[in-house]
Amino acid sequence: MRKYRLEKNANGMITQCENNADGGTVYAQRVELRKEAEKKLARPTPGKLGGLSNLQFFNFRISDIISGTAQFIEKNYNATSTFPANATQTIMFGVPGTSNKALYYNIVSLNASIAGIFGTGQEQLENPSLISFYLLQNIDTSTTSLGTKIPQPAPLSGNGGGAVTFITSGDIYGAQSIDCDLANENANYYQNNDLRGIRASGLALRRILMQFDASVNLSTAIIDVTVGVDTSSVSTTY
Repeated sequence: MRKYRLEKNANGMITQCENNADGGTVYAQRVELRKEAEKKLARPTPGKLGGLSNLQFFNFRISDIISGTAQFIEKNYNATSTFPANATQTIMFGVPGTSNKALYYNIVSLNASIAGIFGTGQEQLENPSLISFYLLQNIDTSTTSLGTKIPQPAPLSGNGGGAVTFITSGDIYGAQSIDCDLANENANYYQNNDLRGIRASGLALRRILMQFDASVNLSTAIIDVTVGVDTSSVSTTY
């Protein structure tokens, strides 16, 4: 096989080209590479951030929880409101205020952590310490983004057999809710297998429980919450 061959380029010039091992030419390879590059440039390209994952996050902070110094705090919220009543102490998804309906997302992770606690510097958060949220849905008859609790998916029948009592209905236990462990963050909710998750248009505070091994200034307590959502699941309906 000859080591070189003559090729005419796009401008009509004759060029001596080296044959490669598979019988083609370096020049021919360059032509094919250029064609492939032009195809890639013609494709729609993502923005400066590149192709983003469907997993993204809502982040918010809860402060002004309680004043004073203590070793223990337990506060309950929305204990007397149930479907279809408005919930308060809420965070609604996808709206900057209360003038529009919130958007529904599939929640695939929920994590909370505590900060801003100051005392002697030796305080430890003890078990159980947690924050609970009701899952919310939009109120169909409302023109605002205020939400209402999502009821249990079906009635429950509890039988304690005379030893214990199960409460399965009412303003608190008749609605869906989820807990975040403040003392053990790794115990919180994560949907690792897929992005189906928990569907809601917002969250409402249900309970904050914190215990310390010494008295602390609770007026500075802050809870940071991170809600992971599947952005491809967003819609205006449940």
